[in-house]
Formats: sequence, C-alpha cells, structure tokens
Amino acid sequence: MREFSVVSAEVLLKARAECLLTPIGILMGLDTVADCMNDPEIRPWFGHLLQDEIMPQMPADGREEAVIQACRYLSFKPASMKLSELVDGLVDSWTLHILPLMSERTPRMIQAFAALIMLFTGVRRGNGGYYLPQESLKDQCLTRDEKALRSFSTLSWDMQAESLCYAVLADEEIWGRDLRELEWLPDRLTEAMTDIQILGLRQMLTGDEE
Repeated sequence: MREFSVVSAEVLLKARAECLLTPIGILMGLDTVADCMNDPEIRPWFGHLLQDEIMPQMPADGREEAVIQACRYLSFKPASMKLSELVDGLVDSWTLHILPLMSERTPRMIQAFAALIMLFTGVRRGNGGYYLPQESLKDQCLTRDEKALRSFSTLSWDMQAESLCYAVLADEEIWGRDLRELEWLPDRLTEAMTDIQILGLRQMLTGDEE
C-alpha cells in the first residue's frame, strides 16, 4: 500500500493536469485527456510544463512516484476523462489548483491560462445555463461558475489581445480578485493571447523555446 502523501500528490497532480490540458485540448479539437497526453505537440509541451513548472512546486517526498502514476493514468485511454466532462466548473478548478502556482517562472501555465480565457470568451447564455461557441460542445449546458460565465459572455474573440486581457484580469466576478495586482501577468498573458490569435494554438506550443 502506498503512503498517503504519495496518493495525495498523485490526485492533486491529476487535477492540475486536467485543468491545464482541458482548454488546450478542446481548442485543438481533441476528445479526451489521453488524446492530449499523446498529441505530438501537446505531449512535449506538457512534459516541459510538468518538469519545469509543476514538479518544483510539489513536496519532494513521493514526488517521482506520484508523477509516474498520474501520467500513466492520464495517458490510459480507456480510463481517460472526456474533456467535455471537465468543462463545467473549470474556472473554479483553475482558481483553486493553478492560479496559486502561476508566476513569471511558469510560461507554459500562462499559455494554458490564455487558452482557458479564449475557450470561455463568447460563451452564450441559453436555456438553463451557458453554452460554449465550439461546435463540438454547442449542445452542452454549463451550469457552474455562473458569475464567471456571465462575465465571459460579454467578451468577444475579435477583441484585441491587450483589451481582452485587461477585461478578464480586472473582473473580480471571475477570479474573486483583480489579477492585475500580479504586475508580471498582464504583459505575459497578452503575449500568449496574441500568439493564439495570430499564430494559432499549435504554433504557440511548438514555438515556445523558454
């Protein structure tokens, strides 16, 4: 039987990985977490994120085993979560699991954050909740994160990256605080959003050399 500390780290790592991979995967037209883990662009990008940005913020005790077990689970297609099942409540999950980890030293987390914002930008209100503009999810009703979704519904994909970044970071209804207080974040997020808008998501992932 594994130690509780290892199991806890593994569960936490799975939650963080699902938060980071879900917006990337959906915007790239993928179906499951395993599809993301096996994608030729996402896999090396996530590997660098895991090694350079997530693992240094994990307790050393049991870390290696937790990473191995979590990645094995996330890559196992029969058990893999559908990305569509992870969307509802994703903003709240991000606020809990990822925002506290983000810093100037986490460039790939910032890229994933930009993808999260682009995923929910333009969400529309409909019968019983909110609906994403992506064709593959257009019939899936989102009922959680209502305040955040209401704010995202006022935004548009064709906004300039700087304006979209300012609007999202300043909105306390989404994050519970004004994220412009993180002085390093607006410029870095604007850069990532600009890359997505101009280059596309796959090019952004493969073009990162940091």
